[in-house]
Amino acid sequence: MDMNRRNFLAAAGVAGAGAFAALAGCSAPAHRQKPSDASDGAARDASAANIVETVDVDVVVVGSGTAGTYAAVRAAENGANVLWLEQNPVRGGTSAITEGIATIGGYAMREQGLDLKLDQLYHDYMEFQSWGASPDVLSMYLANNGPATDWAIDHGAKLQYSPMSEDTYWGSVCLDDEGNFLHMGKGMLQPLWDYGDTMPNLELRTGVTASELVIQDGAVTGLLAEGGNGTIQVNAKAVVLATGGFADNPDMMKQYVGADEGEIVIAGMGGRMGTGVKMCLSAGGRMHGQSAMMYTFGAVEGATGFNDIVNMVFCWDATLSVNEKGERFFNEAATVNDRTAVRNLAVRNQKTAWAVADAPYVNAIAEMGQVDYVTGKTEGDLMQEIESYDSIVSAQTLDELAEKMGVPADALKASVEHYNAIADGEPDPRFGLTGEFVIPVLDAPYYAAKTVPSAYGTEGGPLTNDKMQVLSGETGEPIPGLYAVGSDNGSMYYTNYPMHIVGGTAQGFAATSGFVAADAITA
Repeated sequence: MDMNRRNFLAAAGVAGAGAFAALAGCSAPAHRQKPSDASDGAARDASAANIVETVDVDVVVVGSGTAGTYAAVRAAENGANVLWLEQNPVRGGTSAITEGIATIGGYAMREQGLDLKLDQLYHDYMEFQSWGASPDVLSMYLANNGPATDWAIDHGAKLQYSPMSEDTYWGSVCLDDEGNFLHMGKGMLQPLWDYGDTMPNLELRTGVTASELVIQDGAVTGLLAEGGNGTIQVNAKAVVLATGGFADNPDMMKQYVGADEGEIVIAGMGGRMGTGVKMCLSAGGRMHGQSAMMYTFGAVEGATGFNDIVNMVFCWDATLSVNEKGERFFNEAATVNDRTAVRNLAVRNQKTAWAVADAPYVNAIAEMGQVDYVTGKTEGDLMQEIESYDSIVSAQTLDELAEKMGVPADALKASVEHYNAIADGEPDPRFGLTGEFVIPVLDAPYYAAKTVPSAYGTEGGPLTNDKMQVLSGETGEPIPGLYAVGSDNGSMYYTNYPMHIVGGTAQGFAATSGFVAADAITA
């Protein structure tokens, strides 16, 4: 069955179909993989290393997700001699399994003469970021997102434009010739990889991990990397870092996000250890938007994949949420309105959090089987999954459910009563939930799932200018030879990911920043 997240419950005939969030744009349904080892990124004198090979190029790009792909292929197309490094055996990283991308001002909008409303989008975006995002970088993004993704389409990317909001922005997913959904790796990146593979001036090396920058007289002149035979010294006029942020690095998550190890479930591929971010800081850059996260809609404890069916049921809509006291603690409709940070931050502030639902709701979704919501497909059989999770309990009475949850029964029953009454017009002065979003908890058996914070990745990183040049924390001037793109660049963020304003921005910015950096380097 095909549907988007907004009409999912409506199609199921379940009350409270305020909806699931719109195209996630950057969601990563795959399960976690073991992170790769990475260095501390500190710069040092190349003469101190045991060099087994020296390579001289114009540009070295580190990372082969969307940002790295756009940077490497575009720079080579522009005539630069490019060395492209990827620590994993294959290209793509988490970008390969993402669902969609923002394509503001692309082909479709121009062809149809639609109003981009960029000033309104700029205002709404900056307002959400408390006006802390870089105005120069945001302006660059809005001006170049369409041209960057148009370039990919010109080289075979199967991006199909579709309106994500009639008022502000457009985005794209990838579809094959039969109209079947493709993840970004196959639909957008593979055509660009194929194009790049035809270029004699673009060399890809996989299984090679960048370790340290080489700096001479304040300028970045290359890097050291670890390959199968030892240390490689790469001499380059420009180093482009596109390693995907630091979501898999417990120390950096603690330092910058304030999250203990395992506190936030990270969806996507492993290995995002902050290599690029640390390299930028070692060269004198400074962090910006350091705690910004690209939160998902939350997760059931024990779920490791974004698209696990239990996450869809208990976290993607306004299911009743209570804490260890059996009390509600936020407006459950925040997720419906795509403010993904709200649920996760609220859950982080509780000792324990639970999502509560009843039999009609659970059964309606179970009867749908595996759900294809256009930009992805759920994983697992719902009833089997519920039975397999220690973090999901069920009971014939609310008293019994409360006992299994470990919360006061009177408080839970009062929360259920008030939550149900909101559907009939009772006000919710503390949290502001309104009746159209309520999914009533009426009929046994009742279910409760322990929920935890979840994110696709980090968005904080070094501050750059609009050419993606990393800025010195001391002088505010560009550090010669050093560029940060994608999730290694924190300039677009100050609070958190703006799903409710322009979903798909993480991938959109990755593409745009890589494209713009390449053009700046080769100008």
